Amino acid sequence: MAKRRIPQALARLARAEADFFAQDFLAPVDEGSRVHVGIAGVICSFSIEPRSFRGWGVFRPTSQKRARLQRAATLAERSRYLQRFPVSRVILCGRANRIWLGMLPSSTDSRAAVQRIVPVRLVEEAGLFDCIVVRRIGPQYWFDEVEPRTDPALASYLRQALEAATPPTEVRRPGLGLEQRQAYALEHARREQATQEREALHRDPQEQRLRAALELAGARFLGYHEHGDLFTVTYELDGTQHVAAVNRSDLTVESAGICLSGRDADFDLQSLVGVLRELHAI
Repeated sequence: MAKRRIPQALARLARAEADFFAQDFLAPVDEGSRVHVGIAGVICSFSIEPRSFRGWGVFRPTSQKRARLQRAATLAERSRYLQRFPVSRVILCGRANRIWLGMLPSSTDSRAAVQRIVPVRLVEEAGLFDCIVVRRIGPQYWFDEVEPRTDPALASYLRQALEAATPPTEVRRPGLGLEQRQAYALEHARREQATQEREALHRDPQEQRLRAALELAGARFLGYHEHGDLFTVTYELDGTQHVAAVNRSDLTVESAGICLSGRDADFDLQSLVGVLRELHAI
């Protein structure tokens, strides 16, 4: 009995495939210029021509692996297509190249905020921190519309706060929800990290060297001046400011700024901080 069902199933698939190739189909296309279409329960993948197309289109198969764009899909066609799939709402919280990132609501996913971030395809007429309606098609989320029930002024307020580099703890406005605050905190942290990385690329290499030595010892670098083969370094330890002169070549101490009984040269900048810490503890 099972053996007889196999040819029947193959025949049904062949008929479905023949019917499919005789008609156009609608699909969204994002990065990669490929679409995936179900034929009799089997997922088939097509390369799209032209490869530069990105959006919602109506396509016609030209082979078992390729399909050509016939025209752009209408808004009504797109809406009917999307209504077949599960709906969710996300807060747009950043971008990765041309792909928007959205945060799923905590009511449907109790994981940490960063773990609830998903790529959202083909976002239109929406901006950072907007709440949007998305549809899940397989593993991917596709933009449907801006959530009409949310106040657009909330997202606008968050964008202005971000441009002003307002810390997340100081963001206050009636109506802001948990997800919006989490989305703001994530994007604020991402931008802050990006700024620090840019500054590090342009930072004086000698400053980086001195800063690293002090931070490893638990002190805070404040500044330095160069005098021939010496650096005069200003730093802070446990709320107290100190100044030391160290050799440029290996950061050994020339003058510790405290009495070391003539043994200044026995220490480098990092170990000097350790000595000071012991003195503070006495």
